[in-house]
Amino acid sequence: MAAVHCIVPARMGSSRFPGKPLFKLCGKEMIVRTMERAHLANCFDRIVCATDSECIAEVVSKAGFDYVITGPAATGSDRVAEAARILDLDLVVNLQGDEPLVEPSVLCRVAQELAAHPDCWVTVACPLNPAESELKTVVKVKVKDGFAVDFTRVVAPEEAPLWFQHQGIYAYSRRSRDEFSSLPQNAVELERSLEQMRIMGIRPIRMVQSQFPSISVDVPSDAQAVEALITECESKR
Repeated sequence: MAAVHCIVPARMGSSRFPGKPLFKLCGKEMIVRTMERAHLANCFDRIVCATDSECIAEVVSKAGFDYVITGPAATGSDRVAEAARILDLDLVVNLQGDEPLVEPSVLCRVAQELAAHPDCWVTVACPLNPAESELKTVVKVKVKDGFAVDFTRVVAPEEAPLWFQHQGIYAYSRRSRDEFSSLPQNAVELERSLEQMRIMGIRPIRMVQSQFPSISVDVPSDAQAVEALITECESKR
């Protein structure tokens, strides 16, 4: 398989959760826990944090991971594109920094799918909890024949069976990233606050189907549930 790398974008200025990457879950920073999950996948040639914060860079470095300092970025994929250009990387998995419980085997499947289909974007869908159909922090994706055909934040409860939950992972080649970052943000991307809408209809988005639910930390109230799961996982070791 061609070399695939993992870049984890992280910034301090989240509007919904300022300072989120350094928020401690069971005593360890969220960004470090996320990068440790990428390490457990054992499928990446390199794992790097892309950040505009010296504080995040210091924490990541102390934990034994590499980092690269980037400038301001409109989205995580724009930040990853800049970091990948600095590091001269081709195939990259973008693992969002608020996925401290991401399943390592899913990351491996994403890396394999990207290596096999470098002309496509690759991302992940898992089952949608119908109770979260109208929850804006849970992104939904509609899938047809293995490809994404739409993303949104809110669906009517009766339409929930037609949608999956989107997980915070993207993968793309140098060509696809540069294409994305060269495009202006469009109205749908800005309205929905979903960066993938910039490339929808321009570049195919292949879906990896996962049975593992997406458990990310979007707002402070998510942290307690995630900490409980971390404690449960660690007690089983």
